[in-house]
Amino acid sequence: MAYKNLRDFIKRLEKSGELHRISVPVDPHLEITEITDRISKGPLAQNKALWFEKVKGSDMPVLINALGGPRRMAWALGVDDLDE
Repeated sequence: MAYKNLRDFIKRLEKSGELHRISVPVDPHLEITEITDRISKGPLAQNKALWFEKVKGSDMPVLINALGGPRRMAWALGVDDLDE
C-alpha cells in the first residue's frame, strides 16, 4: 500500500501500535536524541517510531525512528515484506 503523504504513514504507524507519542515539552538539543537512543537500543517490543509533539523553540513536531525496523521500512516502501 502506497501512502499519499506522511500523515497517512503516521496514521498507519499509530493504528498498528508502532508509534509512541510524547506530549511533554522536549529540548531539541540532546534530549530528543537521548530519548531516541534509549528507545532504539532497548527491547524490540519497545522500539517504536517517536512523535515529539512539543519541541521547545519550535512550532513543528518531530517524527523520528519512523523507519527503525524492517516492518516499518517495508510499509514505507508500500510492501508487506522487504523480500517482495
